[in-house]
Amino acid sequence: MTDAVRDHIRDGIAEGRYLPGERLREGAIADVLKVSRTPIREAMRILESEGLIVMQPWKGITVATLTRKQVSDFYSYRETIEGLAAEMAARVVTDQDIERLDNILVQLENKPEQTGSELGKANESFHQMIFDISGSTFLKQSLAVINTAKILIWKPVHRSHERWDSAQQEHRKLFNALWARDPIAAQKAAKEHVRRAAMTRITAIVSDELGLEDLES
Repeated sequence: MTDAVRDHIRDGIAEGRYLPGERLREGAIADVLKVSRTPIREAMRILESEGLIVMQPWKGITVATLTRKQVSDFYSYRETIEGLAAEMAARVVTDQDIERLDNILVQLENKPEQTGSELGKANESFHQMIFDISGSTFLKQSLAVINTAKILIWKPVHRSHERWDSAQQEHRKLFNALWARDPIAAQKAAKEHVRRAAMTRITAIVSDELGLEDLES
């Protein structure tokens, strides 16, 4: 039950149902999930240890908020780690690995009925597999940190989003470098993909801060 509550809150943060800085009320969550407050409190302790929520005396429990600098630092870290993972993976990738990666990309490219959350999970699977192929325990531990931070930063991207097509082209460029067993090209493609994702996300954060969405609507 604790795991179910944790997943509910994690998914809610990732999908934008619980926003940064928003207060999380145990009673409301208990009503939605039809559970007692005990598993909710246990789940909250786990989420706090992961850095996804903040528990403060007198202020209650809120979704964690990252500054613009923290977001920028995160992408710099991610660019280095994912570039290294791609480079290492290109040296050891097998034909079976290539087939599995291709299947994931086909799912991203050719299944329009999927929700943003489902597409996000397929995207995660693609990046996760590259880390798995690399065979590095330390890199896979780093990926766990990256995935937790992404929950606070990243929001599901739908096919209609302007970033969608370019992201899939970047995935294919990385895939082609892995297929060619070219470590340098794989590292470059991975870092470029993360760098462009960073530009999109930071631009969105600045727009939100300036209230540009409100002005446009």
